Amino acid sequence: MKTGHKISLIYSGITIGLLLVAGMVFYFFASNYIRNLYFHYMEEKAHAVAEEKFSKDELDPVKYRNVVIRRNNSIPTSKELFIRVDDRRKAHPALARYLSAEQIERLYANRTVNFEHGAEVGTAFVYYDNTGTFAVIVLSRNPYGADIARTLRWTLLLLVIISSAVLWLISRLYAIRMVDRIDRDYQREKMFVNNASHEINNPLTAIQGECEVALMTDRTGAEYRDTLRRVAHEADRVVTIMRELLHFSHIRSGEAIPEPEPVQMRPLLEAVAAGRCSVDCPDEFTVSGDANLLHMAFHNLVGNALKYSGGKPVSISASGRTITICDSGIGIPEADLPHVFEPFFRASNTSSVSGHGVGLSLARAILERHGARLSVSSKQGKGTTVTVVFK
Repeated sequence: MKTGHKISLIYSGITIGLLLVAGMVFYFFASNYIRNLYFHYMEEKAHAVAEEKFSKDELDPVKYRNVVIRRNNSIPTSKELFIRVDDRRKAHPALARYLSAEQIERLYANRTVNFEHGAEVGTAFVYYDNTGTFAVIVLSRNPYGADIARTLRWTLLLLVIISSAVLWLISRLYAIRMVDRIDRDYQREKMFVNNASHEINNPLTAIQGECEVALMTDRTGAEYRDTLRRVAHEADRVVTIMRELLHFSHIRSGEAIPEPEPVQMRPLLEAVAAGRCSVDCPDEFTVSGDANLLHMAFHNLVGNALKYSGGKPVSISASGRTITICDSGIGIPEADLPHVFEPFFRASNTSSVSGHGVGLSLARAILERHGARLSVSSKQGKGTTVTVVFK
């Protein structure tokens, strides 16, 4: 299984688990609240029933009528019992049909007892009347609680299912994108390091070989000078590669340009061309940034055009804030075009031309830091066009 899918599964599993726990906790507290609320209404009904039965002869007609109305408007009951408890021994069998021994003790301690009896719920309390002491027991079915609990269960289940599906899709989308991006960057960095090591190793190996050959036998001064020239050439290659790598690393670090300044593009392009190619920039426009970095970027682009043009003309033109560099050289094979911005990548038809494959990548990184978009179009054998568009 891919890493992105694993992360997505772990994240979704943890989140869905938390949702389930939260749903169960909510259901538990909601059910208890509904149950306690129903018992509260049962207690009100029990007291209304007791008042109606035992206070009829003590209340005036108006107050008694209000008691009856309160009783009728309270929740419906299935059974109402009045058990005389002056003699606890005789009352015990009747109470034991509904209450446990512990509940009976609580009842005799003048505490209201809420209980469950089969499919019904009930409330019991002791009522003291001038005719005696009675245990008032009221039983009722709780259709509201069952319906509400069932609705809560299905609602929470539906919410968990929908939330799980949404979370799974979101986590999969972001996790896979993130991991794919990390993996892509890792592979790119790995390739970068491998290619950099290879490019640096080649001239170092050549220097080592030249030194070893030169030390094998005595040679003339001319031969030593020739050897030193080759060593100097290879050392210059190493220095050039290291310089480009340092620039590339610095640009890719994402650090902001410390002191951006307005850069006039026409003088910069003319300086880069240095008479080696034509420059057509009728409109003056400026770019806020680092003049040295911009010079380096266009120097690399123009240098590539001149290097691969085979002596054919190269032109630089500007229109608005778009700069185009065209050559009629060897071009880039279609299969290589998607890779031209990869560090150290060189097209398959450039083996006869010296280079390191860093210039175009460095130019792109510099231009992107300046808010520009760099694109390359090419046809093998017909030439290449590089387009830079500044915002």
